[in-house]
Amino acid sequence: MVDTAQSAYSNVAVARQPIVDSRLVVMGYELLYRQNAVSVQADVMDEVSATAQVMSASLLEMGMEHLVGTNKAFINFPRAYLLSPTGLPINKDNMVIEVQSNAGFDAILLSALRRWVKEGCVIALDDFTFHGKLTPFIELAEYIKLDIRALGQEGFHQQMESLRGFDVKVIAGKVETWEDYQFCRLLGVNYFQGYFFEKPEVMFSKAAKVNSMTLLQLMSSLLNTSTLSIDELENIVSQDAGLVHKLLRYLNSPITGLVASVDSVRLAIMLIGVEHLKAITNLLLMSEMVGDKHVLLEQIMVRAKHAELFAAAREYNNQDKYFLAGMLSMMDVCTGMKLDEVLGQLPLPSEFINAIVHRSGRVGHALDLVEHYGNGHHIKHPQDLADLKATYLQAVKWADNFLVAM
Repeated sequence: MVDTAQSAYSNVAVARQPIVDSRLVVMGYELLYRQNAVSVQADVMDEVSATAQVMSASLLEMGMEHLVGTNKAFINFPRAYLLSPTGLPINKDNMVIEVQSNAGFDAILLSALRRWVKEGCVIALDDFTFHGKLTPFIELAEYIKLDIRALGQEGFHQQMESLRGFDVKVIAGKVETWEDYQFCRLLGVNYFQGYFFEKPEVMFSKAAKVNSMTLLQLMSSLLNTSTLSIDELENIVSQDAGLVHKLLRYLNSPITGLVASVDSVRLAIMLIGVEHLKAITNLLLMSEMVGDKHVLLEQIMVRAKHAELFAAAREYNNQDKYFLAGMLSMMDVCTGMKLDEVLGQLPLPSEFINAIVHRSGRVGHALDLVEHYGNGHHIKHPQDLADLKATYLQAVKWADNFLVAM
């Protein structure tokens, strides 16, 4: 019984470091990725996954209200997230989106940040170094973070002078001594962050696990909007207690403004809405897909979409079936179980299982071609090769968008 309980949970950790004003009153916290409760440093393997884990732990486990209270939450967002400003389950009232110095300050990023700001979000530019061409980005930002350790006093002073004409609040980062603090304060810095005030404090709690197969099955249903139904979503969500717990935890957070109680999975789904449910599902998928898992998810999505697009090119009916077949055909790799055993646990027609496992029928044949093409094997018929080539790049592009879409 103990083993079962332990296997149903995992530990999640987030570090927080305060940002204070000149009177040393806390105005916000930067929330930082930590692999576990004893991690001293971030040890980030994948920026997208690290941000997803911070967001997931903050929103769906610990609760943003417990991490930062009524203060602001500063969270680093990698470029991949910044380019997709819609559908994120965030509280725009107290969350600040930190744009890192390696985000690539180009026209594409500028356009994306303008959409963030239009949606009511607050932007901070992290580890910033002034350059004239960055003026449009500065004009969008509410906060600029300058690293006193990296810049040195002279460089920091120059940065402050360059920013004088802009309507931004400056946060001095890496303030580690009384001398640093006094120097920055005399220059008119608005806020301060660093070891002089407090080292990052690791916050941790137990989290209910969610089955990756459930998330993939849910995402496939959410993507096929033509056949989407509340009944189907309810059936998928209800089979995973961990997912139900996270959704209810989200509904209970201040971000939703919900005052009514929720007594059914169906009502929870209806209150969250399809777009937010999609965003939460994406968030959970990304938080789990670190390193090799992230690569695996990309392969799954490419194969699924390639099968669907190939079916569309051939004008086959029920193209959503091909997407699901492509996705489910790699469940053995995800779970470590035999494919027929994995699929046998799902409410699927036997002919559909046979198409995936034994490659029977039109669905099986299409899946076979897609898999062979994806693995670089020889394709015998010229028309098959032409159709596979024409749809493969579309599938890759879609999968890339999928992985950054929240």
